Amino acid sequence: MFSAWYHENRKTTLGWLEHLHQFPEVGFEETETAAFAAGVLRQHGYDVACGIGGTGIVATLHGMAADEPHSRTIAFRAELDALPMTEKTGLGYASTRPGKFHGCGHDGHTVVALTAAAYLAGRRNLEGTVRFIFQPAEELLTGARAMLADGLFERFPCDEIYALHNLPGLPAGTVGVPATAALASADDINVTLRAKGSHGSMPHTGTDAIAAAAHFVTSVQQAATRVIDARDAGVISFGVFRGGTVRNVLPDEVRLEGTMRTTSTSARTRLEGLLRNAAKATELLFDVQMDCSVEKVAPVTVNDPDCVAAVHEAAARVVGSENVLGNARSLMASEDFSELCARVPGAYFFIGQSGQMPHHPEYVFDPGVIPIGAAIFADLAQQRTSRKLGLRPAH
Repeated sequence: MFSAWYHENRKTTLGWLEHLHQFPEVGFEETETAAFAAGVLRQHGYDVACGIGGTGIVATLHGMAADEPHSRTIAFRAELDALPMTEKTGLGYASTRPGKFHGCGHDGHTVVALTAAAYLAGRRNLEGTVRFIFQPAEELLTGARAMLADGLFERFPCDEIYALHNLPGLPAGTVGVPATAALASADDINVTLRAKGSHGSMPHTGTDAIAAAAHFVTSVQQAATRVIDARDAGVISFGVFRGGTVRNVLPDEVRLEGTMRTTSTSARTRLEGLLRNAAKATELLFDVQMDCSVEKVAPVTVNDPDCVAAVHEAAARVVGSENVLGNARSLMASEDFSELCARVPGAYFFIGQSGQMPHHPEYVFDPGVIPIGAAIFADLAQQRTSRKLGLRPAH
């Protein structure tokens, strides 16, 4: 039924995509994007609440048995924000805003959710309640927390929550569903190293901050493979190494900035401990002072087994079981959907497409993802709100 409906409404959904792509807005500035989505949702009879966590939206559709004791509520999350970068795709509907670009496909994800919402609005057999959550500032990894702080699940409780992402590199038309960890945690590392500066010809008269910082970075990289389980994934990378202004003067301060990604809580804890121990060892070895802080940004995105099974079943009905990749590999990228599924059972899955990876200036969202993602969302909504499943306590 969905395929026939989509065939009739395809031009409309592609129009939504082209409009959103031309007018991108970055995190917490998605006022026009949110207004556009809210307008579409209201046209289809949804109860729409705006301004959740800034520019977030929650749209609710009640099914025929929504008021019954065993009624269930299922939610779907889509992202609103674009990236602060310049588009180089050459599309006829390219960004009209310099330095702003939907280079991760969030415009497409929003359209997937709007398409599923439009389809479900006309289904008389929907039993429970469906919510569509449109989140701001995913790229900042702070939008989910903003919505939670605004009482997201207290005001709009749900029993399960789902989200998806397009994934170049995964064959087009296939669906990947990680069994446990879908995405890695994200932590920011900030290091300040203080030393006694000296002339480069006489390093013995001071302490060498640059040598100490280099030792710290390489020792952490070496030791990381020895402190976490080889079956887990974890990586520490430093992208900023800032110190010194003159070639023959050893500076008295060096600053490092890096990121830590892991796919398990235990690996996250072990690597954080490694950073602190390496800082202490470097202090002793080089006679310097170090401040090493780890700021937790987003936890691991952990899929719920029951929700994973539900996505498998829904995806198989949409693309065929041969195109559903069971136990797909985790990605070391991070997502603040993790904050939502840490509170409500959920699942995060991928839909394959061709082309450049997200965050590349020539990245193009494949419109072929829309009918697959929307059909899976719609199938999940109809199956998971069934009274036959019983009630799973809301979080």
